[in-house]
Order: sequence, then C-alpha cells, then structure tokens
Amino acid sequence: MSSTPAPGFGRIAEIDRLSAYRQEDAAAEGEDRFVWDLSNNESALPPLPAVAEAVRQGGLHTARYPDPTAGSLVRALSRHFGIDTRKVLVGPGSAGVLQQLLLSLCGDGDEVIHASPCFDAYPLLIAVAGARCLPVPLTELGDHDLPEILARVTPRTRVVILCSPHNPTGSRLPDTDLRGFLADLPRHVTVVLDEAYIEFDEAKEPRDLNVLRRDPRVVLLRTFSKAYGLAGLRVGYALAAPDILERARKTAIPFSVTRTAELAAIVSLEQQEALAERMAHTRKLRTDLHAALDAEGLSPLPSCGNFIWIPLGSSSESFAAMVQGAGIKVRACPGQGVRISVGSEPAHRHLLEVVRHRAKS
Repeated sequence: MSSTPAPGFGRIAEIDRLSAYRQEDAAAEGEDRFVWDLSNNESALPPLPAVAEAVRQGGLHTARYPDPTAGSLVRALSRHFGIDTRKVLVGPGSAGVLQQLLLSLCGDGDEVIHASPCFDAYPLLIAVAGARCLPVPLTELGDHDLPEILARVTPRTRVVILCSPHNPTGSRLPDTDLRGFLADLPRHVTVVLDEAYIEFDEAKEPRDLNVLRRDPRVVLLRTFSKAYGLAGLRVGYALAAPDILERARKTAIPFSVTRTAELAAIVSLEQQEALAERMAHTRKLRTDLHAALDAEGLSPLPSCGNFIWIPLGSSSESFAAMVQGAGIKVRACPGQGVRISVGSEPAHRHLLEVVRHRAKS
C-alpha cells in the first residue's frame, strides 16, 4: 500500500491543528463588553454622513442578490487609480480577497512565506489553500527580515506576503528595500503586498502604483475596513496584473460583496478630502499616544498604522490582562508584544491612567 497521502490530506491535517480565527475572543452569553476595545484596529470615528446614507439606501435592496462581480465598484476603483478594470478584483474584505488569491496561486504542498508575528488570519488562509506556512521572524525593530525571507524561498514557494505598514508592529517597508527584494526574488514567486493600513502612512502616497508597473508579480491588497471605517461591511480589493486576477475571480464565493458594501465603498472613494482630514486626526492621536506611552517607559516602536506596538516580550500577556481588568481590550502576541489600536481621546486617557497606576503599584 502506498504511503503517499491522498490529495488534500495535508490540508485537512493542518486545518485540524489550527484554531478558528479569533475563537478565543467569543464572548460568553451575558458577558459584559469592554468599555474600550482597542484590539481590532477599527476606526473610532462614525461613518461620514454620505456613507451612512449609502448604507441606508443599500438596505432597501436586501431582498435581491448583489452584482456577483461588484462591477460598479470595480469601475469606480478603475477610475480612481487610472487603471484597466481587468487589474481590479473586489471581495469581502482584504482577507477574503487574499483567500481568493491563495486558492488560485497555491496547490497542496506549495509554500507561502510571511513575517511573524503577523495578521492572525494568514496561517489559516494559507492552510485552507493547501499550502505550507513558513513564518520568518521580524527583526528586533519590527521590520521584515528580507534577506532571511529570500533564503527561505524554494522551488515550491508560490507566494510571499509582505505587509506595509506591518501588522502588528506598524513598520514601513521602504520602496528601495522592496525594489532590491524583487530584483533578487526568483521569478516563479508572486508577492502579495498587504497595504490594509496604507492610508495612515503620511510618507506613502496611497495611489502610487509604480510597483505594479515595474513588476507584474506584485499584487497590492487593500481594504475599506480601516481608514474608510467600513469594517462591518466587509469590502476590500486587489490591484494586479490581469492574468493573476482572472484566476482569482474563479475562486470567489458568489455574491460575497453585498450591495450595501459596494455602495458605501463607492461613496467613500468620493470623500477623499474628508478622508485626509480623518487621517490627519488619527495620526495626531497616534503621535500623542506614542509619546505618552514612551514617557511611561514602555518604549513603543514607531508606527505608520492606526495602532502602536509595545515589545513587552514575556510581559505581554500580563500587561494585556492588567488593562483588560480595567475594561480595556488590547491585542497580545504571547512572548512578543502588545498591539494597541488608536482610539478616542477618552479611551487613551483611561489607558494611560491604568498604565500609571500599574507603575506606582
């Protein structure tokens, strides 16, 4: 009898080993919610009036299926970025789009490399695609270790996921480093550049698509969840070469982007001036929170996202439990650090009060 596992067996075994996404966060029935949730990198600002109206209008059509291609949003993004519609893929959040990409690019036993720590969903999405997950630790400064990533590439490597600004550390991947990395990367590897937080980076022009023009192996992955504040509607997109996206479209769950989400995203694209004001406000809050945490001796890393990373090492879980006891939820990476989302000024004041009380006790 052959010892070779049946196709898909490795995928099943890997999925069995992993936990469902954020399963540990499920609140028990009757459990009180946190006073301040600074764990999910959500926008602390309410929807813009025009976006709220789009959501209301979308709700009037819930008896009918949405456009399975999200064609109106695809065309709006095409106009926004000045590119062909064939280079735009829309899906249910950037995680949903990433799942489509991995399913279309990977087979059983293929490899996907990403930095660690990372967005919690990467390992599960990779396993669902039947691929092996190869995490590469970040540097001490929270940056991608690009030389080590290159050293891990094999003939079975299909995708490298780079995240900039990186979740959870907030580090930026400089363009010069990315160009050098792509020059040395074997041609058979696709690079997914996860830019879910790109709008929060004041040094990066979100509409700069030069990397796509230089290298057809690159996929830009973006979302309306963070800067645009549509996390609850689940809509994201990818920009890439037509041949990559044509395959990815075939892996979509039918009707996965609702009409409400599509309308809200289209209106959001028209609110660039308001978006700029909101980004400036968030960056100011980020700067102030970073300075205050630094003054308390916590040494947070510089961040280009809407969150701050504190490399607390073995104290990460105890710190998270301590602030949780005071009604503040943050995201702990055991043994590595704590990520704190930029929230409202009252949330920050409460957090700092808890931190100062801890320092005195």
